[in-house]
Amino acid sequence: MKRILVVGITLFILALSAPMFAGNWILDSKTEKLPADLDALVLKAGGTLVKSYDEVGIAVAEFATREDAEAMEAYGFTVMPDIELNWLPGSENTMHQEHIGSDERYYGYQWHLPLINAPQAWDAGYTGQGARVAIVDTGIAYTHPDLAGNIDFASSATFVPGTTDFFDDAGHGSHVAGIVAAADNAFGTIGVAPNATLIGIKVLGSNGSGATSWIVAGIIHAANQDVDIINLSLGSTINKNGNMPDYNGHDVAGYIKMYRKALAYARSKGVLVISSAGNDAMDMDHNGNIVKLPAEAGNGVTVSATGPISLQNYYRLASYSNYGTNAITVSAPGGDFVNYPNPYWHYDMILSTTPTGWSWMAGTSMASPVAAGVAALIVGKYGSMSPAQLEQKLVKSTDDLGKPGADPAFGKGHVNAAKAVQ
Repeated sequence: MKRILVVGITLFILALSAPMFAGNWILDSKTEKLPADLDALVLKAGGTLVKSYDEVGIAVAEFATREDAEAMEAYGFTVMPDIELNWLPGSENTMHQEHIGSDERYYGYQWHLPLINAPQAWDAGYTGQGARVAIVDTGIAYTHPDLAGNIDFASSATFVPGTTDFFDDAGHGSHVAGIVAAADNAFGTIGVAPNATLIGIKVLGSNGSGATSWIVAGIIHAANQDVDIINLSLGSTINKNGNMPDYNGHDVAGYIKMYRKALAYARSKGVLVISSAGNDAMDMDHNGNIVKLPAEAGNGVTVSATGPISLQNYYRLASYSNYGTNAITVSAPGGDFVNYPNPYWHYDMILSTTPTGWSWMAGTSMASPVAAGVAALIVGKYGSMSPAQLEQKLVKSTDDLGKPGADPAFGKGHVNAAKAVQ
């Protein structure tokens, strides 16, 4: 008997993020500490304190005007609008039906797993047991049978106003989570590290948008949950000179500094941050006034994507992937869609979990969790280690593609799960 698996196909298209601003302002302390009387200082300036993050010296307050907000600069703050951006820009969804055998085992469609030699790592006894991976994204569909058993519910959280928990109402975060650690349960798909623990951190709404402060709050919360890895399959492309009237060049400098502070805090807590490079087909070494955040703000691992055409030539840089020798740390399978609309074009993409089942998607958003899954396998073998040690083991176990050594497309190499646990 055959069943019908309904899958969503997501394409990623280059788009500069269109900001929205709701009246909140970010206060980033230049001294790394928040004053004890911050509430009173904000009130004196005509505002209302909304939230504070003492770990990194950042607060959020509501002010009626920029002039009121910038009065806080007298107290040693960098002030910038808490703009809301689309962190999954230009996604377009269609639906596709595919007949799958009644055993419901979709491993045969997961070409990315044998490509990185994941089965050899599993056969050696390494499945990510003991590794903790935070997915900072649209949340996780915690009722999905491929995901539910691997989630740490107590450590998971939402930072999206109006939501009560971290359930994924968009699909992106669940797809990312499944790539890392869909369970080995003879049902659906399997993750790179099927016994790793997932922590769902919801920072984006159902349309992929989120305020800058939500992202920072999610990173800080994740870093405080004793995780080994944070995966950031999100990013916004913004202009360093500003996009008036929403934000100016001074604000952008503040955003970069703030993200560096949040990511440095995560690293100080022993967390390796792994980020997607972005889907703009852009040379990040020569991108002029464009900056990709948070990928270009931290000192973690940035991942480019590879993808086949008609299930051939798997080790090619994906058509959409950002690149750059100084920007890319490693590469990993992210799929591609250039074979559209030829039959079975979607098989070139990555199959993983969504709130309503499984779907094929392509993007550096998919490549990043592949690398995060390999990092989880390393932790599963060796135990917790410093971010520098984990990054070194991840990088040294890659397959060198392109020209010898680091190169713009593949960074220092393409991830290899079997080598990572040798």
